[in-house]
Amino acid sequence: MAADADKERKMKAAVLHAPGVIKCEEVPIPRLIDGEALVKVKAAGVCGSDIRRVMVTGTYHFPTIPGHEFAGEVVEVAGEAGNVRPGDRVVVIPLIPCGRCDFCRVGDYALCDDYDYLGSRTDGGFAEYVKAPARNLIPIPDGVDYETAAATEPAAVALHGLRRARIEPGDSLAVLGAGPIGVLVAQWARALGAKAVYLVDTVEEKLELAKRLDFLPENCIDAGKADPIQAIKDRTGGRGVSLVVEAAGVPATLKGSLEIAGKGGRVLLLGNPQEDVTLPAKLISGILRKQLTLCGTWNSEFRPYPVNEWKLTLDFMARGLIKVLPLISHRFSLEDVAEAFDMMYHRRQVFNRVFFIPG
Repeated sequence: MAADADKERKMKAAVLHAPGVIKCEEVPIPRLIDGEALVKVKAAGVCGSDIRRVMVTGTYHFPTIPGHEFAGEVVEVAGEAGNVRPGDRVVVIPLIPCGRCDFCRVGDYALCDDYDYLGSRTDGGFAEYVKAPARNLIPIPDGVDYETAAATEPAAVALHGLRRARIEPGDSLAVLGAGPIGVLVAQWARALGAKAVYLVDTVEEKLELAKRLDFLPENCIDAGKADPIQAIKDRTGGRGVSLVVEAAGVPATLKGSLEIAGKGGRVLLLGNPQEDVTLPAKLISGILRKQLTLCGTWNSEFRPYPVNEWKLTLDFMARGLIKVLPLISHRFSLEDVAEAFDMMYHRRQVFNRVFFIPG
């Protein structure tokens, strides 16, 4: 695709003009600078954070094209682009580190002091085309489809959280929130050797999906029908579990996670909080007396060494250990973007992974 053609060519994109005001429009195809690549988006997933960002909080400026979970095909590169070539199937890391701060110098890009981010600070993947630094592109292995690859970002976030919480083979694990990220956490825990995985949610359809992914029915706990704290204690002889992952971001699950964790246990805070949480003195005393470790996590690691969590995620996907396609509940075109976000925000339907398929 020549640069001159870019001046004239347009693309469809979901453009956010204000909180709750998102439209499919024709906009110019991005123009590249040296070191960037243009990617034709084949599949773009909706993160839970996208729903609140589009409908409530907005992005960092307007207009903005949201979307940070996507995969596609390279159609053009500019200047020095490493080993990236047109025709490559790739996923795109949305975090663009500054490369200058102390954290970047040691490869802790998720802690960058001055990062850019596709889909919130810079135009993202809810479009036919997106541009990104070529160094942010990772090849998709053979046998991994575009929709699966587009979930690399949340799957890598799930892996990063478990690594931060120092998961070990033989751990017993409770995941509070069986949405897409919670089920990805559960799949990772199983693949990494957890001896028991409990999933808790209030939506029966999400728990049924977990069962179809071969999680034990008796370990899929409907919190609307039974007390999950007591249910897990009953299944663990009153001990609780060694690792709890709070993946819902609501006060009740955060408080519950502290009760479900056993002595010497770990609690991973993964869900984005939607409101303030006040902890009773009894729960704080439990943190002390059980000597719990609370761990926060954000984003994922893609340093070249020792572990690139994105490449590891794609490898596990290629081996069939991390499954995404069963999680997909809805697919929309870009023309339906306003309808799709209205449905998700107002929960007019039960949904799980939602995708936009640009063309």
